[in-house]
Amino acid sequence: MRKLIFVALSGCLTLMVSNSVLAHGIWIANRVDQKQIVLGEGPLDNGYNPQNVQKVRAYNSNWSPLSISQKANKNFVTITPSEKTAVVAVWFDYGYWTKNSQGKYVNLPMNKVKGATTGTHAIKYSVNYLSSVEQPKMIEDIPLQIVPALDPTQLKRGDNLPVTVYKDGKPLTNTPVIVDVINNLDKTVNTDDKGQATITIPNQGLNVIGVEIGFPLEPNKLATQDKFFTTLTFTLQPEE
Repeated sequence: MRKLIFVALSGCLTLMVSNSVLAHGIWIANRVDQKQIVLGEGPLDNGYNPQNVQKVRAYNSNWSPLSISQKANKNFVTITPSEKTAVVAVWFDYGYWTKNSQGKYVNLPMNKVKGATTGTHAIKYSVNYLSSVEQPKMIEDIPLQIVPALDPTQLKRGDNLPVTVYKDGKPLTNTPVIVDVINNLDKTVNTDDKGQATITIPNQGLNVIGVEIGFPLEPNKLATQDKFFTTLTFTLQPEE
């Protein structure tokens, strides 16, 4: 079972086991001839309240903003990018999850669960490269993100992809990066003292790279920690 980095406010790092639905990431995938915002972990994904999708932004290859349409379905959201869309970013708030007296997480803040002592606010982000860009860059208003040093859409399976992980615009050091969120959750590489790591691209198809961290909160009635899961995604087309 993989571990979750839990970052104390003092800057110290402690490892915690993550084993709940809170560990799910989000990404954009092709489903039945449409692009869907997926909430999942490993080979499984789950339905969600479309209102969990807080914001969707699209950019062209030069990072100029583009309009993008989205559709709320019963338990998921689809998007319709234009032909000029190169990158789509998603902000997703999974809400509050509290451990009840039976040891199970319920989708409620702590003040709604009798006797609760542990609660999480689960927040998720995703940056999706749909086509080539002039130069990858950090999106300033995504607090936790994985930024590639190269255009990942131009690489092949087995190529190396240098990335930097940022938290609030600063490199995040000594943090596990999940190489393949869909197919191999246990394989990680750690960022160095500059927040950098090198990923060997695992798939000639959809690639979802992830980082998951937790931050303790000052005592309050809603949760004891914030948990962030961010993904970098891109699809490599099979060779002819």
